[in-house]
Amino acid sequence: MLGRLQDADIKLLRLFRTIVQCGGFTPAQAQLNISQSAISTQMAQLEARLGCRLCERGRGAFALTAEGKAVIQASDKLFAALEDFRTDVAEAQGRLGGELRLGLIDTTVTHADARIRNSIRRFSETAPDADISIYVGNALELEQQLLDDRLHVAIGIFNNRPDTLVFSELIEEQQMLYCSSEHELFRSATAIDQETIAALPYVSWGHAEREPSTEGPVVFNRKAQAQHIEGVAYLILTGHYVGFLPTHYAHYWVQQGSMRALLPAELQRRSILSTAYKKAGRKSKLTECLLHLLTHSADAK
Repeated sequence: MLGRLQDADIKLLRLFRTIVQCGGFTPAQAQLNISQSAISTQMAQLEARLGCRLCERGRGAFALTAEGKAVIQASDKLFAALEDFRTDVAEAQGRLGGELRLGLIDTTVTHADARIRNSIRRFSETAPDADISIYVGNALELEQQLLDDRLHVAIGIFNNRPDTLVFSELIEEQQMLYCSSEHELFRSATAIDQETIAALPYVSWGHAEREPSTEGPVVFNRKAQAQHIEGVAYLILTGHYVGFLPTHYAHYWVQQGSMRALLPAELQRRSILSTAYKKAGRKSKLTECLLHLLTHSADAK
């Protein structure tokens, strides 16, 4: 049973997190620069300190136990709190230092609107002593990590909008329905109508498409789902599915002749990328700095 947390415990928890990120003891060796036997010894020490088994290992298999998953989540919160301590100390010294943790929905990097990129660049210039850590995930992941204080700011398409978070609209995004060059409709010489499309196997965005804002004139034949847009693109590129993609993200494949939009005048969606941060608690000066830069860039657009 773990008593008072000590420096050695934090070191062991960091080792455990690295093992999880690498996917096992063997792939973690290069990252940690220690032998597998040393990793095993230190993991045994951590499990003894915590009084539980954290992972199953052996014969090349690695899997977290229920306790291991809980410890990883708690460790993420602990390390975030330690970084926030560093930020608070820097502020007390009159410096913009510490760490800013920013969450982004995937595929924003290909958006033609450069406000996010420009704001990050200006943030790095304004706070050269600060570190920035970026996490890419879906809207539900970003919201949860904001509430857990694992993120300070997130940018994404938020449909739930819990009142414990503050949201500000930032950038508009257009999405269209696509098929790949391997799909039967890609070179179809006959007219394509909504009834034809409704019968095709469709890949959805999972939870994000259960919101009223994504409803349209077609009830799709949902046969697959992906929580991240890259997964949606993979399934479209198989030639078996159709699905929605942000137009800026699909542009590469369209230019390559690997995708085309289906009924673009009828089947398109518009979503808003918004900034989000936690309502309760004090915002660090790093958080305020990035939010100011994002808001200023939006006003100047």
